[in-house]
Amino acid sequence: MDETIHLSKKDVIWGYIAQFFSIASGIITLPLILHILSKEEIGMNYLMLTIGSLVALFDFGFAPQFGRNITYIFSGAQILKKEGIETNCNKEVNYRLLSTMINTARFVYRRLAFFVLFFMLSIGTMYIYKVTAGFSNIHNSFIIWIVYSISTFFNIYYTYYSSLLTGKGLIMESKKAMIYSKSAYIILTTVFLLLGWGLLGVSLANLISPFVNRYISYHYFFTKDLKQKISSYHITKKEEVELFKIIWYNAKKLGLVFIGSYAITKFGMFLSGLYLSLSDVASYGLLIQLVGLIGGIASTLFSIYEPRFSALRVTRQKKLLLKDFAFSMGIYYCIFFIGSLCLVFIAPSALALIKSNANLPSISLVILYSIIILLEGNHSNFSTIIVTGNSIPFMWVSLITGGLIALFSYLTLTFTHLGLLGLILAQGIVQLSYNNWKWPQVVCKELKINFFLFLKIAFKEVSNRFILLCYGR
Repeated sequence: MDETIHLSKKDVIWGYIAQFFSIASGIITLPLILHILSKEEIGMNYLMLTIGSLVALFDFGFAPQFGRNITYIFSGAQILKKEGIETNCNKEVNYRLLSTMINTARFVYRRLAFFVLFFMLSIGTMYIYKVTAGFSNIHNSFIIWIVYSISTFFNIYYTYYSSLLTGKGLIMESKKAMIYSKSAYIILTTVFLLLGWGLLGVSLANLISPFVNRYISYHYFFTKDLKQKISSYHITKKEEVELFKIIWYNAKKLGLVFIGSYAITKFGMFLSGLYLSLSDVASYGLLIQLVGLIGGIASTLFSIYEPRFSALRVTRQKKLLLKDFAFSMGIYYCIFFIGSLCLVFIAPSALALIKSNANLPSISLVILYSIIILLEGNHSNFSTIIVTGNSIPFMWVSLITGGLIALFSYLTLTFTHLGLLGLILAQGIVQLSYNNWKWPQVVCKELKINFFLFLKIAFKEVSNRFILLCYGR
C-alpha cells in the first residue's frame, strides 16, 4: 500500500465532470418540471426539497469523519484517536480495523436513516398534510410523499459508500458513481414526466438513483481481494461501539459546525421573506445561487484533494501538503475571480436575453457579496485543513458566528432601511471580525509561513503545473 493517496489527471477531470452533473441534474430537468407539473406540484416539489436539505443535517458530520479515518487506515494507521492522528504508521493496512470501520459506518447510517424516515413520516407528514389541504389539492400527494420519504431513507443509508471510496483514494471511482446516479435521475425523471406520471415520477426517479450509486460504489470498493482480506475477521459489537465513540467525538463537533453554517447561509433568506418585497427576495436568492455556484466550482479541486491532504497528514509530509494545498487554493482564487467577473459583466445581459423575471441586485452589491463569499470560502478551506488533522477547534466559534449573523440580520431588517445591503453586511462584518483571518493564520503558523508567502506559493504552483500540463516535463 502506498503511503499517500495519489491523484491523477483523470481524478481531477472526473471531479469537474461530477460537479457539472451535480449542477446539471437540477437544471436539465427544471424546464420539464416547470412545463409539465401544475403550480401546486411545483410548490410541493420545492417543499420536499427543502425538507430533504433540512434532514441532511442529521448526518451530523459522520460522512467526513468516516472518510478521513478510512484514509488514515489505508495510509497505515494502526490505531485511531479521538483527536489528533497517529504518526507512527507503517505501510501495512490494518484490515481488522478497516473491517470494524465499515461495520461501524453501516451501524451508524442504518440508524440515522431510520430516524430520518420516522421524522419524515411523522412530523413531515403532518406538515405536508397541512400544505396540501389534507392531501386533497394534488393528485396522489400522499403516495408522492411516502415515496419521497423512502427515497430519502436510502439516500442517507448509502451515504457511507462515498466515504469508503474517497477514504481509500478512489476519487475518480466515487465521482463516476455520482455521475451515473445523477444521469439515472435525469433520464428517469425525463421519461416519467413524459409518460405523464407527474410529481410521482420525479419522486420515483429520486428513489431509484441511490441504488445506482450503491451498486457502482460497491463494485469499485469491495474488490475480490479486499473482501477476502476482511471476511476472516469477526467484529464484535464492543469493537463497533468503541470505534463509534472515537468517530462521534469529532463528528458531533462537526455536526454543530454544520448547524452554524446552516444558520449563516439560510437564516438571512428566511428573514428576507418576512421583511423585503418579493422582487428583492428573488434578487437575493438569485445572487446567493449564482455566487454559490461559482464558489462550488472554484472549490472542486480542493474537495478532490481532501483525502490526499489527510494522507499527507498521517505520513507527516508537510512540504508536499503545503504545495498541494497551495495549488488547490490557487485554482480556487483564479476560478472565483473569473467567475465573479462573468457575474458582474455577463450575467445581467444573459438574464435579460432569457427574459428572466428575477434580476441581480446592483453591481456594487454583487461585488461586495462576491468578496464576502470569496473570503468565507477561503477560511472554510483553511478550516478543512485543520480538520484533516482530526481536530475541530472552531465548533463554538461557528455556532456563535451563526447566532450573531442571525441576530444582526434581524436587527438591520427591523430597525434600518438597508434592505439587502444590511443582510450582506451582517454576514460580512461578523465573518471578517474573526473567522476570515483566524483559521488561515492557524494553518499558516503550522506550516511556518505567512499568508502572503502562501499566496506566492499558490500562484507559483498553479503556473508551474500549468506549464507542465501544456508542455510536459
